[in-house]
Amino acid sequence: MPSFADVVLYLLGIVGLAAGITLLFLGMRAVMDVGGFCAEGGPYVIETQCPEGAAGATLLGIFGGLAGLFLAIWKGAAIGERAVGVLFLAWPALFGVIGLNFLVYGFDPPGDGAGWAWGWLICGVVFWVMAFGPLLLAWSGARAVRGGSPGGVAAAAPSGARLATTIREARLARDARGSALPPLAPLEAAGTAIAPADLGGEVGVSDVALVDGLERLAALHRAGSLTDEEYRRAKAELLERAGA
Repeated sequence: MPSFADVVLYLLGIVGLAAGITLLFLGMRAVMDVGGFCAEGGPYVIETQCPEGAAGATLLGIFGGLAGLFLAIWKGAAIGERAVGVLFLAWPALFGVIGLNFLVYGFDPPGDGAGWAWGWLICGVVFWVMAFGPLLLAWSGARAVRGGSPGGVAAAAPSGARLATTIREARLARDARGSALPPLAPLEAAGTAIAPADLGGEVGVSDVALVDGLERLAALHRAGSLTDEEYRRAKAELLERAGA
């Protein structure tokens, strides 16, 4: 289990990451308020000075956000894979707010000139594609893995009621032979309903081997040797090979 310090530092890293993205957003808006370009220092006469604090906010946002991201990844690894996975939302958050600035100022550019700033609008669309395109692909892939699409792992799984009855009867046959394998948690706990089904025959040796394999996978999963994703994938492959 992660320690209290791990959780606190992980949340602190997320706060630093969010603050860094916010500073980049505000610094970018300040520059776009003066036309989208500015300069500071140097031996030349500068036509457009940068707004006060814009350069500092941008640099602090970049380095502070990276520091927060690394801290959250470090401590998130001690908490669990989901704590690290949620940090990938920083990608759409960063490019999303940059694209938002381009779109807002593209429709309403600074100054008295009328019309849209097409260059900024195009940049805004590109940044939004970069932000939400990978997010949509990841969401579609997650649905496929969880069985939300025909290509998912669950598509290869057999009928829940028939499989439940097969496993129950195979377990009884195996236990009668005196197997020393540790018992698996009740099948209902995994969300599989046990319903009567007429299998039309006795439980074979292959069914007993299937149960042994499933229980070994479950034991490895409970011990932490297999992640949730590895356990689901291995179980689906075992069921497919067994032809259950």
